Amino acid sequence: MDANDPSTTFFSPKPFSKLLKMVLFETIHAKSNPCSQSNSPRKDRPIPPCAGDAGGDAPSPKSKYSGVPDSKSTAGDRGKTGAGVSGSRIGRVCDGEKDPDALPASATHPGLLRYIHNAARYRLPQCFEGACISVKQSSNSNWVMGHSLSFSSVSPGGYKVLLSYVDKSKPVALPYFVMEAAPGGQMSCEMRVGPTQGTRATIVAQIAEAEFYSFESIFDAYFNNFTASVIAVNREFIALHYLQAVSERLSLGAEIVARGQASELSSASGAGRWATENHSLSATLGNRGLDLCYARAIKPFLTVAAMLEVGFAIRRSVATMAYEWRTEKWTVRGSADSDGLVGATLQRALGGKRAQLACAISALLNHPNDKFRLGFGVTAAIM
Repeated sequence: MDANDPSTTFFSPKPFSKLLKMVLFETIHAKSNPCSQSNSPRKDRPIPPCAGDAGGDAPSPKSKYSGVPDSKSTAGDRGKTGAGVSGSRIGRVCDGEKDPDALPASATHPGLLRYIHNAARYRLPQCFEGACISVKQSSNSNWVMGHSLSFSSVSPGGYKVLLSYVDKSKPVALPYFVMEAAPGGQMSCEMRVGPTQGTRATIVAQIAEAEFYSFESIFDAYFNNFTASVIAVNREFIALHYLQAVSERLSLGAEIVARGQASELSSASGAGRWATENHSLSATLGNRGLDLCYARAIKPFLTVAAMLEVGFAIRRSVATMAYEWRTEKWTVRGSADSDGLVGATLQRALGGKRAQLACAISALLNHPNDKFRLGFGVTAAIM
């Protein structure tokens, strides 16, 4: 997706699916910090509506990298060169689709095209700046209420309220509805339905100043050994995805993006992924650029990744090295790229009886500008 995508907005729906699992709270090392979506100084532009959040990939029970990671953390701030498939930079596995039995086998192998690079990009730290306090409370009903308060000197902070509905007795139950609202009149809503067992339809709407700021619709279909998706955003562009499992390790696919108002930004690209138990190599190549990702599990608790993006249109390339070190109680992620950005996050579960607590610390050093930013966040889930 091009860095200047007209679908870019300031109000990201990424926190939506994170709420769904708060009814069955898991330790924070499996989640990115809630502050990172709104206060991240690493990104130099607003994050667009996340096509990747609206998918249905189920994690593979066989291979760590055959689909997408089984954690809930987002994939990182990529896409600086405009290379790769739509949504792949911020795509992630949906919490509501963790059960492989909820979808056909193609949900695990090969999965959706927009998740093809997640094995590597999931290792990127989600750096943020300032302070953030997030509280989510689960009631006896199917409703989950959340509150978020953030403070930052480089990006807008403030208070947000989050409301979601999901059937607790059925973690993969559809439909579900999630809403995020701010006192300034900004609101995001997401709704997903499952017309059949092998299909998922999602609508994401963002409202600002009493107008629809963004409207995104996504339809995913899972067949025996391949998946297909149709993504439309703001009547600005439509993307068609296809990914086929050629063998147990090899998957091949393609993407076509058609833009109405800026036909010169239309693109076509091919994609492929080779995945084994401890390795994942994925690539996308099209008229807009090249995207190459590699991830390797060196030890059960240590994973390293390398990413290369080359934008043909803007004549720019970015290389990134990242790692993830995790235990049952904490997770450390770090990265360094050719733009001179070095970042790291530490996420730690604090435990608790009625209120599960967790904290996250973020640090980002921008060598070219000689700037350093620090962030601290606390999350509480009240059972």
